[in-house]
Amino acid sequence: MPTFAEKAERRSGERGFTLVELMVVMAIMALAAAAVVLTIPGEERTVRSEADRLAARLAAARDVAVIEGRGVAVSFAPSGYGFERRIEGAWQSLPGRAFERRSWPGGIRFVAGDGQGAARIVFDRVGTSPTPQAVVLSGGDAREIVRVSATGEVSRGQ
Repeated sequence: MPTFAEKAERRSGERGFTLVELMVVMAIMALAAAAVVLTIPGEERTVRSEADRLAARLAAARDVAVIEGRGVAVSFAPSGYGFERRIEGAWQSLPGRAFERRSWPGGIRFVAGDGQGAARIVFDRVGTSPTPQAVVLSGGDAREIVRVSATGEVSRGQ
């Protein structure tokens, strides 16, 4: 029959974690933390994806102008941008989920037109733009430019 000292010795060896077990858990936690940090979008990625989204929406607005045979405008403001079409001499919001008013994501600044904080790009019924402009999006060190030429071509670059 085991003595009290033998029982105490066995129990103390069975309690707690070994150093190896603790190191393995710490390594797994470090890998998980690294994965989380790498998936957080940085400013550059946010600015780039917003520029891509804006360029695609501008091209779609140009296509609507051609398909419907009427003017389509994009109005920019410090808070965001929205789409309108000209019907019977008046500007009305362009319907559709793709053309809903969009706010700039946090941390993104824009400059367009005269640099005063507001601008408007118009596409006529044949898809050309009498108001060619460059819209500059920036955030932190990242900077992207979305251009609309007089021919209505939409391009994106830095």
